[in-house]
Amino acid sequence: MEREPVDFFQELKVLVADYLTARIQLLKLEIFEKTAKISALLFSSLVIAMLGSMVIFFLSIALGFYLGSLFNSYGTGFLVVTGFYVLLLLPFILFRKNWIEKTIVNKVIEQLMEKEEDEP
Repeated sequence: MEREPVDFFQELKVLVADYLTARIQLLKLEIFEKTAKISALLFSSLVIAMLGSMVIFFLSIALGFYLGSLFNSYGTGFLVVTGFYVLLLLPFILFRKNWIEKTIVNKVIEQLMEKEEDEP
């Protein structure tokens, strides 16, 4: 028994609509997954940076007091620590586009383009 052409095209239309709906849902889920991964990466990086900053902050205070006791002047000790940080800051200011911005952009692109292990 042959199908009627009208039934075939109606069934094909329903199948194409279902396929497109499924593809849109899949695309939405992939976007949500990538967004969640990037958010997790940014949040964990922010937490690590904040905790690292706190460690450096307190070590700097301790170093300032230690150098201050060596120089018999706390002002001089803290001035030496500040000078060290200014010297450390200069390369970051000069090369921020190459080091920092490109690294962040590459990490985000890497997360967006990461293929799932289950995919063929």
